[in-house]
Amino acid sequence: MSFSVNRAELIGRLGRDPAMRYTPEGQVVTNFSLATDRPVKAGAEPQTDWHQIVCWGQLAEFAGEYLAKGRLVYVAGRIVYRTWDGKDGQKRYATEIVATELVALDRRPDTASPASETEEPVF
Repeated sequence: MSFSVNRAELIGRLGRDPAMRYTPEGQVVTNFSLATDRPVKAGAEPQTDWHQIVCWGQLAEFAGEYLAKGRLVYVAGRIVYRTWDGKDGQKRYATEIVATELVALDRRPDTASPASETEEPVF
C-alpha cells in the first residue's frame, strides 16, 4: 500500500489585503499573499519567500472579514501547481497553497468600537 502526504504549514504576514470574490457558480474564494522569512547566516539580511494562498467557502469568508495586510497568521493546506495558456499564447505557471486551516496569531487592529475586543473565530 502506498502512502503520500501533501501538506504545507506556514506562519507569516499578509503582504496585501485579501481579495474576496465569487465564482460564476456562486462559490466564494479569497486570495492573498503570505510572506515568510528564511533563516540566513548570522549578520545577513533575512530572505523573504512569498506564497500565494487560496481559501474557499467559510474559510474564504473568514479571511475576507478578519484578515488584512500585515496580520500574522498560521496557514495549513495543500500545495497545488496550475498551468494555463495566457492571452498571449504563452504557458503560465502558478504554485499555490489551498488553505484548509487559518488561525490569526495577532490581535485585530483596534477599531472605534469595544466589540473589537471579542475573540476571532478559528478555522
